[in-house]
Amino acid sequence: MSAASQPPADDATPLVVDVDGTLIQGNLLLEGIARLLATAPHRALAVPWWLLRGRAFLKRKVAAAVSLGTSTLVRNPGVVAEVEAAQAAGRPVYLASGADAAAVEPLAAVVGAEGSFASDGRVNLVGRAKAAALVSAFGEGGFDYVGDERRDLPVWRRARRAIGVGLAPRLQAKAAASAQEARFLPGPGGGARAAIRALRPAHWSKNALLFIPLAAAHETALVPWLTVLGVFAAFSALVSGSYLLNDLFDLPYDRQHVQKRQRPLASGQLRLSHALMLAVALILGGTLGAFALSPPAAASILLYLALTLAYTLALKRLLFLDLIALAGLFALRVLTGAVAVEVPVSAWLVAFSLFLFLALAVAKRTTALRNEAVGGRAYVGEDAAALTVLGGASAFAAVVVLAFYIQSPDVAALYARPDALWLACPLLIYWLGRIVLLANRGELDEDPIIFALRDRASWLTGLGLLAVFAAALP
Repeated sequence: MSAASQPPADDATPLVVDVDGTLIQGNLLLEGIARLLATAPHRALAVPWWLLRGRAFLKRKVAAAVSLGTSTLVRNPGVVAEVEAAQAAGRPVYLASGADAAAVEPLAAVVGAEGSFASDGRVNLVGRAKAAALVSAFGEGGFDYVGDERRDLPVWRRARRAIGVGLAPRLQAKAAASAQEARFLPGPGGGARAAIRALRPAHWSKNALLFIPLAAAHETALVPWLTVLGVFAAFSALVSGSYLLNDLFDLPYDRQHVQKRQRPLASGQLRLSHALMLAVALILGGTLGAFALSPPAAASILLYLALTLAYTLALKRLLFLDLIALAGLFALRVLTGAVAVEVPVSAWLVAFSLFLFLALAVAKRTTALRNEAVGGRAYVGEDAAALTVLGGASAFAAVVVLAFYIQSPDVAALYARPDALWLACPLLIYWLGRIVLLANRGELDEDPIIFALRDRASWLTGLGLLAVFAAALP
């Protein structure tokens, strides 16, 4: 078997190219279902019923319900080069996909293919069915086939040349043994590193909010802290799973975004099917882990998941309701930490959290507007000025709540030197005011928390706040 042989210049053997995971670094069916969920969730309820009538029927109904277009689909550069080389040599190129014809034909036109083979609502054109269709059209061994997965083996067995894309070593060996010749092209190359990036571990820092109720109550026993630590791990798993789902639903927008197009799903470094399985495993694992530690915390985590899905599917496209939802997601972290160990949440903490997290949510959206990253949102660029005012008002409302709290009788029961806490107010005024101004300039990352983790001034402010509260303690 040859690993590098090329067809002769006068070769007229058709080159047949698979689509999902081969020509494009995606999956047309999964993207179609995600688009359907994101744009018409009520229609997506029919997906299980369509599946009961067969995968071919499901693909036909999804393709008819949504149009993915071709402009945002990420193509594999190595496969595109293979297609272009074949066309330059005068060889006919065809696409052959298990996706529905309605989704495949526009892509065939874009790449200049002579035609395409695809599922038609009755026949699911994968594996042996695809092999039979290609042999019927071109004869036994009368075509070269480019594929990327195990179910392409029946096609390679009946092709002249097997061309594999991103195959694991064992599958490479099987592909090489299946055809007269075999060559292999690189895949996206993301691997485990891409999967880890897709989980956004830096965002787990937000889950440190779970510890705030314990810190505010001055809890010193070890067991509650260990319980919240376990809930932190479970919460982080579920949050990472929800990020994967969000990235799947937002694929068309992320692929057109200057920064988000580098995300593992948008760039094609992580297979959509792998991302979906990982998301389900993380969400189930996180929920079960939380139930084992604290059923109330698990209920709060499920509420977080429900609000996250509502935000992803609908709320983030609704004016200002998206910001309230974002603030609610932050506040739910605090609530989860409280219910995990049955620590009461004071009205002061609730009010402070509401205004603080709303200010951060507004800063995030303002940054996106200043950077003209408004795809799929209800805002226009002119809204940035108004949002800056709202963000500043919310930020300083949080400081006012803190000031009233410092004067309340509750403080005297917890702090020996409550007057020292007044120093926290100018520190918060500085940090929040700076966040609002930087957001207005478009100089933040889209997420102010992630920005703060890399910002020296934020670290110094945080250390100052810790020193203030330490000075006020008994």
